[in-house]
Amino acid sequence: MRFVFLCLVVGLSQLMYLCLMYNRRLYAKVVGSVVLIVLLSLLGSWLLITGLSFFLSFVCLLFILLITLFIIRLTNRFNHKLSLFFNTVRNEDTTQHFPAHSDDPFTDALYADMNHILRQLGDKHLEVEEKSLYYESILRVMTHEIRNSITPIVSLSADLLKYLDCTPVSQQRERLEMINSQAKNLTAFLDSYHCLTHLPEPECKAVSVQALFTKLNRLLQAEPGSERMVYSDGKAGEALSVYGDANLITLALINLIRNALQAVEGQADGIVKIDACAGATGRLLITITDNGPGIPPERLSVIFTPFYSTKSSGSGIGLPISRRIMQLHGGQLSVSSVPGVRTTFRMEF
Repeated sequence: MRFVFLCLVVGLSQLMYLCLMYNRRLYAKVVGSVVLIVLLSLLGSWLLITGLSFFLSFVCLLFILLITLFIIRLTNRFNHKLSLFFNTVRNEDTTQHFPAHSDDPFTDALYADMNHILRQLGDKHLEVEEKSLYYESILRVMTHEIRNSITPIVSLSADLLKYLDCTPVSQQRERLEMINSQAKNLTAFLDSYHCLTHLPEPECKAVSVQALFTKLNRLLQAEPGSERMVYSDGKAGEALSVYGDANLITLALINLIRNALQAVEGQADGIVKIDACAGATGRLLITITDNGPGIPPERLSVIFTPFYSTKSSGSGIGLPISRRIMQLHGGQLSVSSVPGVRTTFRMEF
């Protein structure tokens, strides 16, 4: 009997040691409580059977009940957290947060993972909302542009049909040319929309930043003001690379650099800097900075809106395409500007 009792105590003690060694303090509490219940049961039974002390036997029973309540409370608290987490996920409530407890690395890690899942869920919601606003803005602009193009066509064609017999041939030709011009504008607008919404999926592979900048420099040599471009591909001896589609990334950079060159056009000291570096998190950063007039604060929030442009000849799809390319690569494109000092577009891969 003593041998069995000794083996039981040693085995449970070893189990508690393993729980503590692997930072499973929650398990250790439960196992420790079970050990105490077993020991108190044995002690109480022995006192009761031998008749040494009925009072101490009752005390053992009382302690067993208290320890059992402790286990129930401990597991209920843990189960409550899990239940709350699953309800949070089910209801898509991303505001919930589970504080960690430094005395238990196991539950700390679990709560950290739960918080991470909720953060990802929140990011996904924000992404969906951004896409919704993005497509709503596209629809608004499309409706506006199509109506502006269709209205003159309808009006001119109606007049032409109504007064065809009494309208001189020269006026008929003039009105038909106007209708044709409006139709071409509408076709160009729809072609721009097609370019924006039908970008191919990236064919990703490792691309050297130095090779990328060499290709850019070659492609933009004929661009007005190309002599103002200054490239920097990281520190000396640092071979930077990006995992992505070289053609799409080049397209995004060309759009951004052209905008920067147009911003410094006619400015004697105008310069456009294209820099690449490894960020603090190890991600590749490419920045395009110009010292042109800058972008007013009220325009910063709308410059990525499809078809928005302040230039008479601009299509308003260069910046949206560049941002969409970055999104396809899992990155982001942002802008900051100090009017009269500089404007920087930041590509983070």
